[in-house]
Amino acid sequence: MLGTVLLLAQATTQPTSLLAPNAASIFYLTITFIFLTAIITAVVTKWARDKCLKLFNRYHVTLERGRGGTIWGQLKVFSAGVEMVYDNPYVDHRGRKKTSFMIYQQELDTQLLSVLRYHDELDEPAQRARLRQIHRSFNPGPFKRMWRGVRNFVNTLRDAFNAAIGAVVGQYQRMNPAGAALASQAGSMTQIGQTLLGKFANAYEPLLEQYIGRPVILDVADPVNPNNAVVEYTGYLADYTQQFIALFNVEHTTAEQIVVTLPDADRGDPLPPLPPPPPIGAPAPILPAPTKVEGELAMRLDGLRLKIQNTRHEAVVVRRLEREGFEPVEFGMVIPSMGFLDLPARDARGAKLVIEIVRCMDVIAPRKFATIRHAGELMERRGFVDELNLTQLPLVPKILGGRHNSHR
Repeated sequence: MLGTVLLLAQATTQPTSLLAPNAASIFYLTITFIFLTAIITAVVTKWARDKCLKLFNRYHVTLERGRGGTIWGQLKVFSAGVEMVYDNPYVDHRGRKKTSFMIYQQELDTQLLSVLRYHDELDEPAQRARLRQIHRSFNPGPFKRMWRGVRNFVNTLRDAFNAAIGAVVGQYQRMNPAGAALASQAGSMTQIGQTLLGKFANAYEPLLEQYIGRPVILDVADPVNPNNAVVEYTGYLADYTQQFIALFNVEHTTAEQIVVTLPDADRGDPLPPLPPPPPIGAPAPILPAPTKVEGELAMRLDGLRLKIQNTRHEAVVVRRLEREGFEPVEFGMVIPSMGFLDLPARDARGAKLVIEIVRCMDVIAPRKFATIRHAGELMERRGFVDELNLTQLPLVPKILGGRHNSHR
């Protein structure tokens, strides 16, 4: 019996000594975790693009920057910024050819005001793709609804999941005899888990979640006077992230078409630069008197450039530029309310600009300058399941006693 006990004691102590980590194993394990953390973080960061901006990826859009400047072309979305590919190469007055305009991530956070997409300015394949996109956004299937609910749930308990990851790593170190080798890599393992969790979780906000697919009004800061006035866009809330809000409109209708005659001049005195935004409560800056005002469009000559400002409350779509003796120039861009369009004064001299006034379009705006301030219809949601938007699943209302979902 005594011999048996000694043998059992040796059997229980022998594996511990065999599993005890040596210096070489700790070194290689450390290197492995360092590279694993770097690879996972780099891959996730590289391929992670904003969910709202991806809705307009590869579409023809107009991008409005701070102080009302506009750029139009095909939008390409990357993890570190966006690129606007011009419809036609642009040659400046010094003969330099430019084919695109790049805006980096840090500039998106400070300069971007809105991204506008108008259905009639898209080619036929893009129009069909847009309609399919809107249908999928406003009529998601059961799996997509459940997936959004799961991501909302994970985001709601993100802090708890982060704490759980750290607790699991610590407990494994205490229970595993080789856990000492992982002690120095606990931070790396926690970072991997938090990185994956941050990309998996949805930017969940109950106040906005209840209006997904519902009519709302989006207030965007006025480009000239962002402290006192806003530009309003109506539409249906398509999605939101921590940085952006997306609104869709199924139909884009034209309210009116006008033809504006541009000033018959090829140059003028340079305009002073726009002053910085006034303090809160101060009046809007006074702009120089326009050279001409027609159709609520204010035109000013700025050296060799012609600046056209849309002073309407609605956005306008610039269709084409017609000038006697020249081929018409097709534009396909949007001038938002209080936004500007820059044209070469020499090429636009005495030309006619064909413009359409539109009441609705697809809009993406940064949450730093945009806020959903009004709802188009009231929603009443009660309970945790409703907060996660799970009542839109076909079977959940029958089981949990949901209401007013039969029309879905």
